Amino acid sequence: MRIVWEQSIYFGNAPVFCSICGHRTYPIRSGTNQLLLAVIYDRQGKMRGEACMDCVASGAEVIKARLEERIESIQEKLDELKALAHETMELPSLEDEFEMHRREVG
Repeated sequence: MRIVWEQSIYFGNAPVFCSICGHRTYPIRSGTNQLLLAVIYDRQGKMRGEACMDCVASGAEVIKARLEERIESIQEKLDELKALAHETMELPSLEDEFEMHRREVG
């Protein structure tokens, strides 16, 4: 992985999500008034997302630890979604929905 500061390709000061920790981050303004983002590239040179200043400043070992933590968190959520997808679905009937809307209007 390689992280490079590059001019933001997004319009204005739009937030992005750090691909390492998942937190929202904003471009920084350079001395020449350009908005910059820390862009993450893989070994093949393919862009893989953006990084926040905190992750960039934390160093390689902390980045690896944060990635592992994020992988665990995403895996837990994925397991929950898989379990949910295997459950029987019970949806409100058309009559239930009509009654709900009737209560909201009345």
